[in-house]
Amino acid sequence: MLKLTGQAVSRGIAVGTAMVLRASDLRAALDLFTAYEARRREQPGFVAVCRDIALGEALWRAGVEVSAMVAESPALPEGGAIGVPALVGVSQLLLNVRDGDIVIVDANRGVLIVDPDMRLMTQYQRQEMHPSGKRYVLGLTHETARTLDEHPIRAIAIADDWQNAVQALEAGADGAFLDAYASEQCLLNLASLHALLQGAAGKSLFLELPVLPDDTIWRAVAECTLQAVVTFILPSVRAQDVNAFLDNLQRAQSALEEERGALLFHDVLLGGWTSLTPSPEVAEAPNVRALYLRRADLRLWFQAEWLQGVEELSRFAQSRLLACGVLLEPESDLLLPLAVGLGLSELLLPPHQLLRAKETIPYLSYAQCRELVRALQVSPDPSRNRQRVRRFHQRLKKQMQNE
Repeated sequence: MLKLTGQAVSRGIAVGTAMVLRASDLRAALDLFTAYEARRREQPGFVAVCRDIALGEALWRAGVEVSAMVAESPALPEGGAIGVPALVGVSQLLLNVRDGDIVIVDANRGVLIVDPDMRLMTQYQRQEMHPSGKRYVLGLTHETARTLDEHPIRAIAIADDWQNAVQALEAGADGAFLDAYASEQCLLNLASLHALLQGAAGKSLFLELPVLPDDTIWRAVAECTLQAVVTFILPSVRAQDVNAFLDNLQRAQSALEEERGALLFHDVLLGGWTSLTPSPEVAEAPNVRALYLRRADLRLWFQAEWLQGVEELSRFAQSRLLACGVLLEPESDLLLPLAVGLGLSELLLPPHQLLRAKETIPYLSYAQCRELVRALQVSPDPSRNRQRVRRFHQRLKKQMQNE
């Protein structure tokens, strides 16, 4: 057994079979992988071992299902976030790792273990399968966190500028939400907009438009649809707002086509802010994907009537095949079980709270969170409800610490 160290550029844990890439270009590496896969089809979990991370990154972005990558050179990746565990700067890597070696990539600790013994293999494999291991990996990689009973909960970063949005996405956020001011500043500067779209690398972007923008911003909105699928958050998803948005977008796209010739535009997705009562008016448009609740006073989360209203909204969204999300800032750790139990599927969080949320979600059972919410919905005493939630949270923290 040999232990080598390096610098983590994408955290997580992977156990697999080494695939040493000595080729210098992507085409040769793809050919090598195809031959390698044919010889070792019974060995799942390939780990790309290469001199420069750029080759492994190119292989991964080409769709090859590598479970991790390790590079000898300390050079960092240039194409943004990598969705698998990755290490760079591993000294004498190509001298010590051969094709077919069983390796453990522990990018949480910056360690590569070559030819591990059975005890260590079992330990890491359990960590990959165990909820605590799953928690740690999900909290630091780019998979959507799921509850113990497999309900996906998307953690979306609220960013105040495009640079913070890209950083949050690279750190593992499921999406980045730019508020009205940040969205306007980005749309008014095409260089910033293009940097944001490139840095997002296919991840979800949400741009808030509190009012329908002027002609300058419409052109930038149309530019967005040339490069990516972006979700625009409107003041509401009523027919009036949705149709006005789509009509103005169509005119802006037509103007771009007249200027540049035939173009291929991506579909836009739309979400909108809503209140609990009355039931929201949702336009009959396939573009509409989500309803969002603005941040609520902390006291409301312990009031039975308000919780019942949120659950009704969540059911309404599910009946329309819409996502239902909430802006969750104050004491998000405490409120996370309630958000899950209410059926909310998207959480808008400040970047510094994302990691904790993604660490916590895999410890939560949707069924248990649902029971907690039911208990609060029949209790008329908000103070008692708050105590009940705190006890639930304390048990949860203890369970996480023990594992």
